[in-house]
Amino acid sequence: MTTTALMPVDPAASPQHANRILPIRANLLPRDISDGRRARRTRTVVLIAVVLVLAMLGGWYWNATTTKRDAESEFEDATRQVAAVQRQQNQYTNLTTTKNSNTVMSGQLAKLMANDLSWQILLDLVRSTGAEAEAQTTEIGGEMSTTPTGGDEIGTLSISGNAPDKKAVAKYIELLAKLKADGIADPFVTSVSGTDSAEDESGKSTVSFELTVSITDKALCGKFSKIKCSAGGN
Repeated sequence: MTTTALMPVDPAASPQHANRILPIRANLLPRDISDGRRARRTRTVVLIAVVLVLAMLGGWYWNATTTKRDAESEFEDATRQVAAVQRQQNQYTNLTTTKNSNTVMSGQLAKLMANDLSWQILLDLVRSTGAEAEAQTTEIGGEMSTTPTGGDEIGTLSISGNAPDKKAVAKYIELLAKLKADGIADPFVTSVSGTDSAEDESGKSTVSFELTVSITDKALCGKFSKIKCSAGGN
């Protein structure tokens, strides 16, 4: 009979210490099996990453294709609209050509008639001013300067007429002198015939006068000029 000696229990060891599992790990698998498992996990991760990348590329391609198709459709619509408008414009080709020709002609006339003068306005002004002074104009002659004088004068007017007396002629001169803003300046009496006691065929006192005035560039105006004439002038 074999007698087994029992080891005395260490009184210092608690039951928790006696039942504790020691934290010991040991990889008992062969190295080739561990490497195979690690390789399979790596391939799985790589395949998942490739699938995700392909899915993202597919989504981007689908979005780009859809956007391109929409853009092409909008471009075709715009092209059709432009073609329709051009077809409508072709109906007014003659009108457009005429308008363009008028524009070009107006520009040419503006250059040609930049120094235009409205004789109608000027002569009406001289007559109405004479009537205000009780002087009646019987003849008005105008002449434009052919060579520049270096000043504002661009021509002259010769005025002949009748007045009740010399005071009326003097008043006429004073009124003409106030028309510088309208292009009339430097009125000058060249002759006065008759006396205040002279009478015409109707028995009224009358004197005859002749005078000249200068036309300045302030009188320049016209339909095609930079400065437009007032109502009634061309």
